[in-house]
This record gives sequence, C-alpha cells and structure tokens, in this order.
Amino acid sequence: MNNIDEQIRSALDAEDRKAIDEIGDGAGLFEMIGMTFSGKQAWMAYYMYFLGLAVFASLVYFVIQYLGTSDIKSSLNWALLIITCMFMFSMLKIMGWQQIQKMELMREIKRLEMRIMLVSEKNKPPGRQPEPMGI
Repeated sequence: MNNIDEQIRSALDAEDRKAIDEIGDGAGLFEMIGMTFSGKQAWMAYYMYFLGLAVFASLVYFVIQYLGTSDIKSSLNWALLIITCMFMFSMLKIMGWQQIQKMELMREIKRLEMRIMLVSEKNKPPGRQPEPMGI
C-alpha cells in the first residue's frame, strides 16, 4: 500500500461522510475559478489573468486609436493590432477554461477515490488487509 492510500484511509476515518458530501456537491462557476488560484499551477492562473488584463487594455487603446485615424494605412495597422489582440484574448480564454475543466476533473477523480475507499472499507472482512492495487 502506498502513502496516498494511507492518507485517504486516515482522511476517511477522521472525516468520513462529511468529506464525501462536501466533494460530492457540484462546484459552481466562481468556486471552480477560485480553485484555479490554488495548488501547484496557481502561478499559471495568475499569469493568464494578468496577461488577459494587459491584452484587453491594449485592445481598448488600439480601438480608440483606430477610431481616431483618418488615413487608410494607419487604419489598417490599428485594425491588424485589434485582430491580434482579439486572437490573443481568445486563446487566453480557451486556456483558462481548460484549466477550470482540469480542476473539475481532478475534483471528480478525488471524489471517486473517496467513494471507492469508503465502499472497500465497508465491504472488507474484519482482520484482513486489502491487497494494493497496481496502477
């Protein structure tokens, strides 16, 4: 049995049904967004939101400059920058949603692990150790 299995067993013994009910409830959108700001890859969420804010501010500036130009050449230059910002902003949004989906998937996997551990604890005959699962 590895260390994570022991940790899950001790967590089930200590918190049992409360933890399963807590994880069993579906997370809302804002809770899932908040989950991206914790963990080992929180820096990526901070970076994406900071970069998204910078790209959006640039987009607003470029639109203002585009609307203020009178000649075609500078208009096309500003329009190209606007299109580039919109593309970058779209890519950042896609990456952000992928992070949210990853966190939701990890949450679901943890919930299933806890449910499996609870079922195996209930079905285990007394005095017998379960065999470790090879992954």
